[in-house]
Amino acid sequence: MADATPATTISRRSTRLFLEDQEATAGGVTGQTERESRQASEEKEQEKSQKQQKRTPPSNSFEAPIIPMVDFGTDLRGIFPSALEDMNDHVDKVILASKKGRGEGRPIEFGIVILDSVYRSSFPMVEDFQFLETLGLKTVISLVNKGFSNEFEAFIKDNGINHVVIDMEGTKKVEIPDAIMHSVMEVVLNKANHPLLIHCNHGKHRTGCAVAVIRHVAGWKVNSIIQEYRSFAEPKVRDCDLKYIEAYKVSSLEGLFREKAQSTSTALASGKMRRFYIGTALALSLGVVTVLFWGKLS
Repeated sequence: MADATPATTISRRSTRLFLEDQEATAGGVTGQTERESRQASEEKEQEKSQKQQKRTPPSNSFEAPIIPMVDFGTDLRGIFPSALEDMNDHVDKVILASKKGRGEGRPIEFGIVILDSVYRSSFPMVEDFQFLETLGLKTVISLVNKGFSNEFEAFIKDNGINHVVIDMEGTKKVEIPDAIMHSVMEVVLNKANHPLLIHCNHGKHRTGCAVAVIRHVAGWKVNSIIQEYRSFAEPKVRDCDLKYIEAYKVSSLEGLFREKAQSTSTALASGKMRRFYIGTALALSLGVVTVLFWGKLS
């Protein structure tokens, strides 16, 4: 009996030590599992953040665009990207290309409005023609109607360019009428006219407002549009231009191309009616003359 007691005591101690070791081991496994879980969660969060950064322009870049819900009466998907991610990428490329675009041999205030399609500048000078020829321009929109030099006219003719003159008054004098801006957009938003250059005298105010409307159509946010306007207009930023850009409603262009198609159809119909009436009048006159002639003979 004396020998049994120590044996029992040792057994209890061993059991307690074994249980404590087991608890410590279990606690270690649990702690490791929690750490691994936290690490996996952090990695997922980091991956999500990186994807979000790819979708969204940097904070010092322009704001992400929104897609305007306006029916222009024509499909603009061939001009502007339709997906938001593609639009973000397009905005960044345009900004980068415009920064690279300003250099020697190029018109003052030269910039890229739509990649490989629409450009902006001040009034092109003779020294700019060589560079402009590399753009393969189909159309030049002049927002000023002043005496064009013989060299300018020759440049237009030699390169088979369609020269569209839309006489827009200086923005400091009067607010741009909707009809004038609609005329500009009818040309700019028609892909058949691209590549296209739009210019005024200095490439800052009239051109800046026209480009701002293009940005509205593309879905740029107002802050980004104004930021771009300022980058070209400074140090001569005009409050009247800023007000125009901020207040502009792209909905005013609703059905722009549909209205044009309808007016064209109406004009064609009117032309046909005029020809019909003229033809009828001539036929009646000829009939009367014939009757009178034969009446005299008889």
